[in-house]
Amino acid sequence: MVETPVGKKPRFARLAWLAAPLLLLLICCGIYWRLTLSAEYTWIDSPDLVRMEVPRFQFQALRWHHAAFPLWDPHQWCGQPFLGQIVGAANPLNWPFFWLPLGGGGRVKLEVLHWYYVMIHFLGGLFMYWLCRDLRRSRTAALAGAIVFAFGGFFASAPWPEVMAGYVWIPLVFLFLLRALRCYRPTASAALCGLFLGAAWLSGHHEIPTYLSLAVAAVWIYRIASHPADRSRLLRLAALALLIAVLVSGFQTVPGYEYAQRARRWAGADHPLAWGETIPYSVDTAYSYSPGALVNLFVPYLAASTSDYLGVVAIVLALLGVAACWKERPVPLFTTIALCGLLFAMGTYNVFHGMAYAVVPLFGKARVPVRLLALFAFAAAPLAAYGLDAVFAQRAPRAVQRVAIAMAALGGGIYAVAIAAGEIHQYVPGEHVMFAGLMALLLAAVLVAWQRGAVHARLAAIAILALMLMELGFTNAGFSERTAGHGASVTELTAYDDIARYVRPQPELVRVYFADNFNFGDWEGIDSLTGFGAGVTSNMLQIEWWRPRVQDLLGVTYTIAKKPSRPDQVLVFQGSSGLNVYRNPLAFPRVWTVHQVMLLQKPDQLRAAMADPAVDLHSIAPTLEPIPPLETCAAPDQAWMTGRNAGSVTFQARMNCRGLLVIADTWCPGWSATVDGHPVPIYQPYGALRGVVVGPGSHTVAMHYRPRSALLGALMTGTGILLACVLAAIKRPAPGTETPARSPE
Repeated sequence: MVETPVGKKPRFARLAWLAAPLLLLLICCGIYWRLTLSAEYTWIDSPDLVRMEVPRFQFQALRWHHAAFPLWDPHQWCGQPFLGQIVGAANPLNWPFFWLPLGGGGRVKLEVLHWYYVMIHFLGGLFMYWLCRDLRRSRTAALAGAIVFAFGGFFASAPWPEVMAGYVWIPLVFLFLLRALRCYRPTASAALCGLFLGAAWLSGHHEIPTYLSLAVAAVWIYRIASHPADRSRLLRLAALALLIAVLVSGFQTVPGYEYAQRARRWAGADHPLAWGETIPYSVDTAYSYSPGALVNLFVPYLAASTSDYLGVVAIVLALLGVAACWKERPVPLFTTIALCGLLFAMGTYNVFHGMAYAVVPLFGKARVPVRLLALFAFAAAPLAAYGLDAVFAQRAPRAVQRVAIAMAALGGGIYAVAIAAGEIHQYVPGEHVMFAGLMALLLAAVLVAWQRGAVHARLAAIAILALMLMELGFTNAGFSERTAGHGASVTELTAYDDIARYVRPQPELVRVYFADNFNFGDWEGIDSLTGFGAGVTSNMLQIEWWRPRVQDLLGVTYTIAKKPSRPDQVLVFQGSSGLNVYRNPLAFPRVWTVHQVMLLQKPDQLRAAMADPAVDLHSIAPTLEPIPPLETCAAPDQAWMTGRNAGSVTFQARMNCRGLLVIADTWCPGWSATVDGHPVPIYQPYGALRGVVVGPGSHTVAMHYRPRSALLGALMTGTGILLACVLAAIKRPAPGTETPARSPE
């Protein structure tokens, strides 16, 4: 036997910290075996995922494979800022998956999306494991907390990538928040708390980061108010965390704010809302959590959603954690977060939610109270870890005994009622209710066996984890089959391939109007008039894009629909999906020139002029802004596009006199133009398009999208990350500093 030098751990001991993360990864792959070990199922089983999220992922992957960041999307709404929308482009967790090899036809592989789903849940579980270990929980208890967080409640029922990406950072935010509050390297901890809070905002979706930010702010405010002697130091730490969070979030929030000010958003109201408009409280009412659904906490599928379901085992352990460990510092905090998350999720049923909607900044923008269950599910995970440790430390033996009796009564009662109902009323309770009863009986059996010494503690802990996985695996099994005919909407991704094969090789630059809620443009890489998303820039909506004259102006060469929408359309292709391709013979070219503008004062005058057949839109450009004087010449100009990608376009123009060169793409801040290499301003003819004034002669015109908001946001994010890392690297133990938590085994 080789002895190990004193003070030096054997190699396997130094690598022991990898054991739990590897086990968690195996558990994650196992619970999602339908995605990792089978080719029959997919998590992409809802219209929003298939029609919106997967095409967005496809567009981003293609841009990354072309070594370009997706700042501008030319395939929706005649071009739209991409980064500022709720798309997750700024989320660094997504970037490695964009680099993975594409499949046939340059499409993102379904298997890549499956592993994306698995890995983001693994990361969430890993972050919760680290939090529980930092709270001095045993490895087994920390693993239990990770399982509850990664596979239970909110995380199990929020498949939208942007929403999941905002949720996954919550454990790390609170890990370093609690470190800062207990004075363990407070400056570094506050900086890292802000770093991960900013990372949550980079996810793209604002709801979870909004709720998380308000919860973190409430913790800081309470601590500052309740510790007047330490107020100045706590204020400095809170300000540091806020500063770094704002900086790190910049790559998403700055472009997002710019876009929000110029866009209208579909938020459940009867019309798309501008930035300054309040989302009606009726929307919050519609998305409120029902108090009648509380039983769904441990009975799966009893309510319409499983966003609250944690299972019998997790709920019991969390309650035991509260009862047995209340005097431990973080337990009251997590209990408060859980209760507030649960009660505020009830929205319209809770008057305090209405008060917050009315007075708390950004709270009303979130609009979906039920997603406050994210805070409930998060807080329940460490409480369950406390409960599991309390069971095996025998800190509350009577409570455990009573729980065992209650679980036996619950499980036995469910089966007794089921038998009686079946005999008397010929009624058979749902399988989900029977499943909850079975789990209660099995948990009671494990607890009784442990208390009587019939099983070893380790075996009992493994049994409890196994029961927890059975429960959460039950609700994580709701994936659709990938084959057609089984309700799997993923088949829609290939339903229009024949249409794309017809449209894509057409000689002219194509723009289509796809008459359905599907991001055909992003998925197929074909310019589309509309798109399926949360918003669109206001200038595109103000020109009434649905009118035939406007569609012709916007260069809509084809309409893809079941039947023609106007008499001049010509059927040119019949798709196997039931949608056909109709050619619009009057569609404008993508670029043309005009020598006369019509300056108008109000948007309704602009719309009237564009709808007036007496106004020749080929030669007259209605506008709401002054454009320098143009010249009229007898001979026609020539203008054509010579190059184009997602963020730039170039033209050649032969002008007989001074005129306005117009491209039928959306005007938006961030575009710059040059004529023969010299910068020129971009105007907004027709109320929404881009145009530059060009003098007589032959010219090269170029436009590039380099928004200052994205550059400023990237600079902010880089500065915030660098500042947080520098502060985290500086070791300055303060007086009274606590040591990092070391968990009992």
